[in-house]
Amino acid sequence: MQRIDKIRLIAQTQALDSIGQPVMTETASECICTVLSVSRAEWAAAYQRGLSPDASVKVFFRDYKGEKLAELGGVRYDIYRTYQTGDYVELHLGTKVGEIVGS
Repeated sequence: MQRIDKIRLIAQTQALDSIGQPVMTETASECICTVLSVSRAEWAAAYQRGLSPDASVKVFFRDYKGEKLAELGGVRYDIYRTYQTGDYVELHLGTKVGEIVGS
């Protein structure tokens, strides 16, 4: 199954606050993606690493700049694997097993 959707790619950078403590800041960019199904083999391989693979998406390679987080359909995911195919990058999205998602 494939569908077109919008995804927010989230980059995190570490900076120092006013008293010198490290804080994480986030910047997000929105782009168009094609949502793909997660294959059985992908699901099994990710689960063995303690991840729950929830979606795979394809974005234009110029839209992806190495971000480690993404938001799709209002849910925040880790980008745990990437794969470039021609002009597109496949991003595999998931959460750590046991992690509470939502709210």
